[in-house]
Amino acid sequence: MFKQPVRLASLFLLMATPLFSQVLTIGPGFSGTPNSSDSATAAVRTDIDLVSPASATGTVSSVHVYWSTIGCTNALKIKFFRRSGNTLTMTAERGPFSTSTSSTDNTFAMSPVVPVQQGDLIGVARVANCGNAGTFFGFPSAGNVVFSSDVTGSVDITTGFLSGSPLALGGTGTATEQIRGIIPVVGSQAGSNGSNFKTSLQLLFGAPGSTGSITGKLVFHPASTSGSSSDPTVTYTVGAGQVFTYPDIVATFGRSGLGSVDLITAAGATKPVIITRVYNDAGTLGTAGLTEDTIDPADTRVINTGFTAFLVTPTDPTKTRFNIGVRTGFSGATLTAVLRDTNGTTLKTVTKTYLPNWFEQAGSDTFFTGTAIGPNQSIAITVSSGSAIVYGSTTDDITNDPNIQFAVALFGIA
Repeated sequence: MFKQPVRLASLFLLMATPLFSQVLTIGPGFSGTPNSSDSATAAVRTDIDLVSPASATGTVSSVHVYWSTIGCTNALKIKFFRRSGNTLTMTAERGPFSTSTSSTDNTFAMSPVVPVQQGDLIGVARVANCGNAGTFFGFPSAGNVVFSSDVTGSVDITTGFLSGSPLALGGTGTATEQIRGIIPVVGSQAGSNGSNFKTSLQLLFGAPGSTGSITGKLVFHPASTSGSSSDPTVTYTVGAGQVFTYPDIVATFGRSGLGSVDLITAAGATKPVIITRVYNDAGTLGTAGLTEDTIDPADTRVINTGFTAFLVTPTDPTKTRFNIGVRTGFSGATLTAVLRDTNGTTLKTVTKTYLPNWFEQAGSDTFFTGTAIGPNQSIAITVSSGSAIVYGSTTDDITNDPNIQFAVALFGIA
């Protein structure tokens, strides 16, 4: 395709990707009693959850938190952060709050409610020398990051203390809009062997008996950078029974090159049927292309923490070029890819860490740091933190005819 120049379950934690709902969640959420506590890096400290960002854009009205000691006066604050790469910037705080005099299980009303964007993070600050936040020990990914202060501005994740224990902390509220689908790769650029790839989109509002119109947003995240709320956006409106077409969607965003696209709708709104065609435009010789699926955030092609998925290399790599693409979610991803020959012998293992909402597509030899693939080999991709969509694209060297396969998460780590 495009060629660029050179479940882990718990009775306590509720960390699965939510289905679309008008209920917004932020933070892991919990029930029962935590089996550990936060890292006591300082008397005053801020713990920020890294594993369960806001499930939608909207408002948070209530926060549930475990605190080890009852009756602590003005002991904690609830904080909200927006992530850009490794930078966390506080957007709001509520409190200080005093803990219950009868229980370590506390629920605080956010007054006024706190506006959040999908992907925002929640934290809790210990601001008095009484008690501490609870955590759940024994999980494989970086659960939270701790800073030895009452954080009020921007901090870099790499300067904090990373803990593998998710916080006993979660907020709920009302969703106003949410990502309903991801188009992992789109592009508008010249490539190898005289290719000229473009991506067209057709949007249909065709629900039986539908009337009126539906409106939403398409957001373009350029390749090789962490996606953000400031990325190019196109607002669509599609009438009942109408098919609306973008012949070159990347050009519509005012961009060129590669990237990925998010489909965002209002809470409870109908989403359009999207037909995405990636094609080589050969001018008078016509086009050759493929239809690419829009992937639901709950699809098995989104590889979550603790799951393994597979790709298969082309039958004849001497006649094709094989690229590997990665699009991460709001928590970024750390993944390990193992290349094995046709008999299952391991040839190469690489581990990669990506920032949130990151997209890249690389040649397979670049992806495997100099190791060339062979025919009929397998690639096992295991995600150890965060989530990612991983695909392999195969392009014929003569016709520039592209194809795509998505790694499907079918196996969890025991």
